[in-house]
Amino acid sequence: MSETKIIKIADIILIAAFLIFACAFYFIFDLSSNDSDMAVIKLNGIIYAEVSLPVREKKEIEIYFNDGTLSNIVRINDNTARMIYAVCPDKRCMRQDGSYFIVCLPNRVTVEITGGGKHEFDVVI
Repeated sequence: MSETKIIKIADIILIAAFLIFACAFYFIFDLSSNDSDMAVIKLNGIIYAEVSLPVREKKEIEIYFNDGTLSNIVRINDNTARMIYAVCPDKRCMRQDGSYFIVCLPNRVTVEITGGGKHEFDVVI
């Protein structure tokens, strides 16, 4: 009579190797990014200000054009950003409440919340 084993030693080694590889992959990518979340404010594509998140108190950042006139005011609260003042005519950027990416096209101002410590994946296998 033939003796059949449901799980062979090679199967156990293969499963163990896969688990070790998966754990190593997770820790390498989790520990490699020591950056904290940041709010990056750009004017004309150049970084105007960077704020580490989360902030303890509401922080308002005034953005000025090169000639010294006030362009926009951004309020940073916890992990969100909100445009609370803009000199542009349509004020669409002010309606992007609590967004992770705000664009004020006429003033060429962008606000982006970047997640340095967290990874987001599109697909989970």
